[in-house]
Amino acid sequence: MSCGIVLISHDVFAEGIKKTAEMIMGIQENVESCVFYSEASPLDFKKKLQEVVNCFAEEDEILILADIWGGTPFNCAIQLKETSSRNIEIVAGMNVPMLLQAFSLRMNDKVSLAQIVNDLLKEGKEAIRSTRMMDKEKVPDLTPILENGDNNKTTHLGIAHVRLDERLIHGQVATLWIGSLGVNRVMIIDDEIVDDEIAKASLKTAIPGGIKLSILKVETAARRLKEGLYEGQKVMIITKTIQSIFKLIALGTPINYVNLGNASAKEGTIQVKKSLFLKEEAIKKILELEKRGIIFTAQMVPMEEEKAFSQLYRKQGTR
Repeated sequence: MSCGIVLISHDVFAEGIKKTAEMIMGIQENVESCVFYSEASPLDFKKKLQEVVNCFAEEDEILILADIWGGTPFNCAIQLKETSSRNIEIVAGMNVPMLLQAFSLRMNDKVSLAQIVNDLLKEGKEAIRSTRMMDKEKVPDLTPILENGDNNKTTHLGIAHVRLDERLIHGQVATLWIGSLGVNRVMIIDDEIVDDEIAKASLKTAIPGGIKLSILKVETAARRLKEGLYEGQKVMIITKTIQSIFKLIALGTPINYVNLGNASAKEGTIQVKKSLFLKEEAIKKILELEKRGIIFTAQMVPMEEEKAFSQLYRKQGTR
């Protein structure tokens, strides 16, 4: 039995939040939106909602996420729930973190619809935060180590994951990768960001509570990793450029796996994947490193299928 999701709202909010969540987590199956326009009647919307629900398999449980409690879309959903033989749950006040959590939770067949709802209520509330909360008394463990140095060999040196992502800490990393990998430290390795106080402050804000943060120059990170200063930890390394990864490897950092997540289109780059653009010399270097036994994959989110870069590159027909 699977869980279908229906997003309902006044006007186009439901469609927009679906696009936003899918940009972060990838295109989702069994997710539909149903919007109530000002020129429509409640009866029109109720009929439309019924048609949307009927699109799902009869055995599917249905989770309906509404924009506001007591609005016309919510009220119509309540009426549908009361007259339907399906297992339908409705949650109002939807936001993006709540929707991402719903996408993630329903992948586990052992998680019931009731459990999903309970988790969404908690996630939706905890996602509402303000910069006014950013003081030591109110924000738990937001004391990242922001120095030109820091405290991990792949696995035995503490390296749990190496990712190329020019957006660094964003929705996919904060809500999906960190939890999926079970890491307790994120290490941003970039020679320029170390000296950028505004960028460092932004990263400090973006890191989830309870996760340590290190921001290091490439040479400092390579030295400290090889010295074993992060041994016993689980560190997710993120670099903004592929050149930083090449330099880490050249400096002898024991990296045997790299996830190519996100690199935007720039002059002279070749599209390898939807969100991955690389210059020809970088592609040649990756293929060379693959022959030396270093695994490169292109994977946006954890639930996406892992494929070797060389396999993906050939599939795209890139030359």
